[in-house]
Amino acid sequence: MQKFKVLFGECLCTQISWNMQGPFDFFGMCQCSLCRKLTGSAFAANLFVKLEQFNWLSGEDNRLEFRMPKPSNFITSSCKICGSRVPKTFGNSTKKVLVPFGSTMEIPEIQPTFVCYDDHTEWFTGLENALTFQ
Repeated sequence: MQKFKVLFGECLCTQISWNMQGPFDFFGMCQCSLCRKLTGSAFAANLFVKLEQFNWLSGEDNRLEFRMPKPSNFITSSCKICGSRVPKTFGNSTKKVLVPFGSTMEIPEIQPTFVCYDDHTEWFTGLENALTFQ
């Protein structure tokens, strides 16, 4: 059985921190207009892990959650102090945690498994080659 390293993450002001351990469900990258607006960049990169593999270390009560009105299922969570994106729990029967990839301090043991090109821009291409791990 493969042993996965523990990954740590925190927001910009370090008031919210967490750790998690793989295996990760998937590593998604998306360049739709909602993800671009949310991140202020060309695409969003997120890790998804089961709730039981995730642990808040500090500041969970400093999170602010935003949920788009129906019919959208777009959700996000950020630090109330610095505004950085932080993990968000979602799901009904099987709880998962969406973790913004850039907030982790180490490289996860997973390659991108989902790349969404929907609603992409003309000024950014090649998302499939944006991240490569050695």
